[in-house]
Amino acid sequence: MSVDSQIYDRRYWFLMVAALSAFIATLDASIVNVSLPTLSRTFSAPIDLVAWVVLAYSLTITSILLLVGRIAVRKGYRFTYLTGFSLFTLGSLFCSLSNSIWPLIASRVLQGIGSAFLMASGPALITRAFPVRERGRGMGIIGTAVGVGLMSGPPLGGYLVTAVGWQSVFLINIPIGIFGFIYAGRLLRLLKPDHPESRIDLVGAIFQIIGIVCLLLFFNRLYHPNWTPEMLLLVIGLAIAGIAGFFWRETHTENPLLGLSIFTHRQFSIAITTSLLVFICTSSGLVLIPFYLEELLHLLPRQVGLVLVTIPICTLIVAPIAGRVSDAVGYRFLTTAGLIVFIFGVFWTATLDVDSSRFDVVQRLILIGIGLGIFQTPNSSAMMSSVPRKNVGIASGLLAVARNLGLATGVAVSTAMFTSRRNLYGEVMSSSASFENAFQWVVAAVGCLAIVAVIISILRQNRPEKFV
Repeated sequence: MSVDSQIYDRRYWFLMVAALSAFIATLDASIVNVSLPTLSRTFSAPIDLVAWVVLAYSLTITSILLLVGRIAVRKGYRFTYLTGFSLFTLGSLFCSLSNSIWPLIASRVLQGIGSAFLMASGPALITRAFPVRERGRGMGIIGTAVGVGLMSGPPLGGYLVTAVGWQSVFLINIPIGIFGFIYAGRLLRLLKPDHPESRIDLVGAIFQIIGIVCLLLFFNRLYHPNWTPEMLLLVIGLAIAGIAGFFWRETHTENPLLGLSIFTHRQFSIAITTSLLVFICTSSGLVLIPFYLEELLHLLPRQVGLVLVTIPICTLIVAPIAGRVSDAVGYRFLTTAGLIVFIFGVFWTATLDVDSSRFDVVQRLILIGIGLGIFQTPNSSAMMSSVPRKNVGIASGLLAVARNLGLATGVAVSTAMFTSRRNLYGEVMSSSASFENAFQWVVAAVGCLAIVAVIISILRQNRPEKFV
């Protein structure tokens, strides 16, 4: 029996590794969102500072994913997953031991490094282990794992914060991480590195990290009263220099970190662009809604968690169905229809005010969750099937980059816009009125960005340029 045949026979065991990685990463993200208002009160930190508990995690992942993707190509899936589970578990322990906001943020960076290793290889592992005719099904199961992680996080986090304390939302990762380390270590021996002789461009990685970190720092601090125009100019200058240096390096090295030629595949470019825009929109709302529910509707953390679970439940139900349907009918209709449903949910959310009820919020989140479920799986499948096999590792890393860059950008920009808008009207409005105004304004802006994603999605072909 050939190695490929052995891999196909064990494809669902390999899928379990990718699904567990997706679950633990999304569980951590969703469980922490619920705790943000509590962390803000505990450490006396404003919203734009406590947002860095989320932002540091997403920003770290985004900054190093391309580098980690290259490490995965050279070292193999087993090394990548063992490293990821180890660092993520250790970072979770340090988070639980933090006694102020800054050690917590630093520990989230370590968690982010571990998550980058876990995220870098998931879609590539599915593409390697599953034949073309079943790939949508595999991506759908990954979508289900993401949905379970997102679904479990809010109610579990709300309960733990209320009953045990905020430290417990990090401690719960430790047994999952230990199990993942043992399981991946025993299972992935069959998969050899794709290109063990490949070299890693560290110079390009440094340029990319500088560019992304400084760009998101600029967006987050743009409206901060303590940041002078000179400081902002310095940061955006470093961002531009880092990004320009990265693209220059990509075209002047024999071992590019990314390989810009991957963007010549039109369907891949469309899929990754729409993915980026959707995650910006999603994270912008998710970081603000817990504050809305606690400050305006006066809900307890456990009640907030039960409301937020609406989106992942809907995604959990819809994503695997969308994956199976996309195998049969293609990608354009499903991705575009999902985005349209998503947009209606976002603009409807922008009408929430101080007199809204929990049921009003849930209705809107149902539409957002259904739209995400319809969109994500066909879009991911289209992206991974639009590049040659030799590029699936890079495509996998870019998919994760798009997701986390979108999450980080959404958190950075939305919290900065919200803080600025609330401060602007805080002098002439009550606290609740200024909060309501800022919340509605930011969510409406998010909806306008989602419209751009729909327009781009319409331009895609119904089938990818080529299957791999």
